[in-house]
Amino acid sequence: MYPGLPSRLEKDIRQLYLDRVLKGNDATLHKFKVRIEDPPRRKHMVFLGGAVLADIMKDKDAFWMNKSEYQEMGVNVLQKCS
Repeated sequence: MYPGLPSRLEKDIRQLYLDRVLKGNDATLHKFKVRIEDPPRRKHMVFLGGAVLADIMKDKDAFWMNKSEYQEMGVNVLQKCS
């Protein structure tokens, strides 16, 4: 994330909540908690999530297709994934 973006997002979300949900009544705004996480390894989070998902699905044949299945069925092979 860009420097200062998490705090700006928190401020903007808090303001939107005040305007749209609380209709300007800031007496109950102190109960609304929002926190934007800014983990140090955020550049690699997408890869790590994909790796975990692939590891979970590796033994489930319904989620995978091979070249011969695609050549035989074409795009209809995607129906087995749904």
